[in-house]
Amino acid sequence: MPKYSPPENLTPEQSEVLEKAAFLIINARNEAAAMLAQAGVPDDGFGFGTPCHAHIEGSGDCPCRKYTGDGGPCLTRITVDPIATPIPLRSCGHPPSKHFST
Repeated sequence: MPKYSPPENLTPEQSEVLEKAAFLIINARNEAAAMLAQAGVPDDGFGFGTPCHAHIEGSGDCPCRKYTGDGGPCLTRITVDPIATPIPLRSCGHPPSKHFST
């Protein structure tokens, strides 16, 4: 059972705080992963990944593996149709809160 209400049940103020908190968590995870890498600790995940957990209607789970952005929508380039030629790319576009599980 989730700890928090689904985003659609939050007030605008709660949604704003959720996105700011998610962005801070993602940045802290990235900083921790960088510290470990600099110290030569092998990268076996350590739970620092920030894959997107959003569902794309008609395509399934978002293929984005790492949040990039400045607190707004994710800017990581993805494709939801890798078979098409040329491969159509777009930004993930999901908010920080979709990039970590609660």
